[in-house]
Amino acid sequence: MTIDLILAYLSRAHHANPEAEVSGVELQRELGLDAATVRANVAELANRGLVEWDPLLSNVWLRITDKGLAAADR
Repeated sequence: MTIDLILAYLSRAHHANPEAEVSGVELQRELGLDAATVRANVAELANRGLVEWDPLLSNVWLRITDKGLAAADR
């Protein structure tokens, strides 16, 4: 499932750097996703409280929350 892939990627980024913010472009490049898929899945993750995001017009910036880390580490 794409949401799980994104969450796992964000968890790895957080473990490497707890202050890490990941861009939508990075998710597209690293996970082989298109922009619409990234935006839709990130919106769902944000609705669940698993990520914090800043949806700019041209890009998305997000950071995993503690709730997201707990979900990813299950």
